[in-house]
Amino acid sequence: MNINPNRTDAYGLYASSFAKKNVDESYDSEQREVKSFSRKRWVQDKSSALIKQMRVLACNQPHFFDRETSRTSSDRKVSHWVTTDGFKALDEARSRVSKTFTAEEVAERFRNTIENLIHKLRYEKIATGYHEIDQREEITAIFIDFILCQEGLVHDRCFTIESSPDKYLAGKTISQGRAEEIQSFLDAIFTERAAEESEFYELRMYYSFGDMVVDYLNKKESVSDDVIPKTDCKNDFCLIEFTYGKLLKAIFPFFQTLLAGNGFFSELVVIFDFVKKFRQEIIDSACKPCQTNNVITIALRLNGNDIREHFNQDVMDVIFSRRCDGIVNAMFDNCAFGTDNEVRPASRLNLKFGEELEYDIKNQPSGSKYRPVATFTCRLQKKGMIYHDANACGPDASYGYGFDNSFAVYPFYDSMRWFEINCTPYHSDDQLAELSFEKVIEVTDSMLIDGLIDYSSGHKHVDALSATQGDTGVLLAMESEVQRNPFLLRAFGNNDRILQNDEAKWYKTFSDYDPDIKPFALKRLNKMIDRYNKKIEENDTQKASHKESTDSEKKERLEQFATFYSQFVHMTTIQEGLGYIDADVSGKFMAMSLLHITGARGVKKLSTLEFRFFRCPKTVQEIKSINQFLQVWFQYLHQCRKDKTPLQPVPENIRSCIDYTAEEVQAKTIDYLTKLGLNPEHYRCFWGEVRDIPPATD
Repeated sequence: MNINPNRTDAYGLYASSFAKKNVDESYDSEQREVKSFSRKRWVQDKSSALIKQMRVLACNQPHFFDRETSRTSSDRKVSHWVTTDGFKALDEARSRVSKTFTAEEVAERFRNTIENLIHKLRYEKIATGYHEIDQREEITAIFIDFILCQEGLVHDRCFTIESSPDKYLAGKTISQGRAEEIQSFLDAIFTERAAEESEFYELRMYYSFGDMVVDYLNKKESVSDDVIPKTDCKNDFCLIEFTYGKLLKAIFPFFQTLLAGNGFFSELVVIFDFVKKFRQEIIDSACKPCQTNNVITIALRLNGNDIREHFNQDVMDVIFSRRCDGIVNAMFDNCAFGTDNEVRPASRLNLKFGEELEYDIKNQPSGSKYRPVATFTCRLQKKGMIYHDANACGPDASYGYGFDNSFAVYPFYDSMRWFEINCTPYHSDDQLAELSFEKVIEVTDSMLIDGLIDYSSGHKHVDALSATQGDTGVLLAMESEVQRNPFLLRAFGNNDRILQNDEAKWYKTFSDYDPDIKPFALKRLNKMIDRYNKKIEENDTQKASHKESTDSEKKERLEQFATFYSQFVHMTTIQEGLGYIDADVSGKFMAMSLLHITGARGVKKLSTLEFRFFRCPKTVQEIKSINQFLQVWFQYLHQCRKDKTPLQPVPENIRSCIDYTAEEVQAKTIDYLTKLGLNPEHYRCFWGEVRDIPPATD
């Protein structure tokens, strides 16, 4: 769904695909003006250079016009040939600057150049990856648009096929001299890559698209390879050398991962400029690979020379600022606000829930690898819940147990450290689900008594569409609530695990972020909140409702927001999503995770919100209480949206959850539940466990 049909300044709203045509992209109008201005400056600079050249030629023949009249005929004849050659060169230089091509004309010129180079140098394949089929036509088309975008002739966009003539900026041209200069860049990169490839793949000449665009930028910017390489030991028999060439090869894969395939032409340039600026620092931070071979990823994870802070300033802040307004503006397209004269109550939601009941595995005898699952399934079947095939739990489940196929649970091991139980999605009024949970709790209680397991986490999944109705403003409001109230992490049963085991890192808020990224996360969230509140002040809303959209369109909206927010505010890609290098794997886990909406490495795409700060429920009533809390919470957020209630920013000095006393946590939790219209006594089973635990002494 195109949420920006009028070509506003939204960024990052289209997925990148070499097989996907996109004839209705959105572009940044301000960028057009900047590119236009930059283009004029370039022409002016070229003209200035030509004038200087003319002056130099004239100066090389002093008093030319005075001498000419006093010379003899023969002298004039000789002089005529000399001056004619000078003026001929001058005319050629002037012609190269004055002669121009339209975008379409120069695109065809570059296409012929690239095709001739591929043929002359005997490239067998031009593709996105070594194991991909030849994609030279598609890649050439995108590559040419990328080049022309740098010259201010093509609108900025994702790396997609674009066949519409609207992609060209009207009235823009390029001089013959500049076109020939670009052709020289193309000749150089294709020739140099062919020479490099021939050393290793004599029979199969190959050029990847990612290497192609980065090689072009490197050649265009004339970056010198002045990096001092670094050598590291992979093992006793193998040395790894980190060079500038290896760094260049890391740029495009890093760009694709960081921006989830949604990166714009100009955003690749932003990342390239960062790498160019800090190329030596990145190489110096390199080490033997662990989970990833990307040199940039390694540098960011290890954070030597404070490289992560520079990356946030030079890359993430720049891209965030370009995209932020478009993301927030989309919250006010087709949104369901009441009028100034009448604000109706938000419609009652019917949330769809899912469970992750997690238990620590204890006292497992040697050789009984599957004992907890076997014990659980055996005892569960004795209570009438029989085995069903995968259809009981969906395509991702291998088996399930239930009274019938309409609801089932399925047990499994998570990393052999935890015993986990998932279930079919259900609504709070599902009686069969409630009965099934009663039997599950009876079985797990017996396993607790036998010392096989102990309580761990109780991650709650909520279907994103049922909770938000496709309104991304609800997600922003939810983040404002979660980040401003970090005490909630200790209020729902995890107090001891947080204080004793630092477990908040598995479901953290911004208050628990590392110092080098915390201020960036807070600043970006608050910028979104500020933009949101200004839109409310402007009363910039439409009367149409999200309910008029299809479910797939609503899900697309949610995915666009979740992708942007996870990348630039949660910064999961910087913390862990890009791969971990000898570091804690918990970096990507948030109090409320959006990753299941988009999917990520090691995270299934389920279109759910995952709330990770609840303790594993001990009773069916605790399951129902958490469901009720979330039901009322989302109802409250929807009502705030309809009432046009401004969002509150998160204080820069927000305290970590561990910095609250037990008394503060309990008092604030009671106040918060009361604000939502809930009875705090119904939640005493959670907040009643909160206590102060003095730090351990050596």
